Amino acid sequence: MTIEHDRLAHITLTDWAAVWLRHHREHQDTDFWAVDAVFLLPQEDPERAWALTLELVEQANWDELGSIGAGPLEHLVQVHAPAFIDRIESQAAVDPKFKATLATIWVNSFYLPHAMVSRLVAASGDEIEPFDLDYDQAERDLREGKDGA
Repeated sequence: MTIEHDRLAHITLTDWAAVWLRHHREHQDTDFWAVDAVFLLPQEDPERAWALTLELVEQANWDELGSIGAGPLEHLVQVHAPAFIDRIESQAAVDPKFKATLATIWVNSFYLPHAMVSRLVAASGDEIEPFDLDYDQAERDLREGKDGA
């Protein structure tokens, strides 16, 4: 067990969110662990990732919601959209800050079923503009010198 894992196991979501937001406000290197640990959280503990995302939204100022959308919420959606779509829709319907956060995520419709993309877009108040990109093909094109133009 690493020191980082031990820290995460014992920190409250309230404290973790506060440190995450402080890092985004003040850019202190000592707080970066809070940001870094969020990237793996959806794979390791999706329920905790959901709860942390809600805590971040609650604590954040309106102008900070895009960072939460482009980070923790987007990562959760990419990995677990089908498991969380009902909760995402419900939360967006009653929480204007969450809905604003959702509206900032990028949704790659190449990797999600059309019905899921439609539900995410609707929950965002039609603010999400999905894109369609095969990352593997784009990587192959880049290696072969194709620029996509």
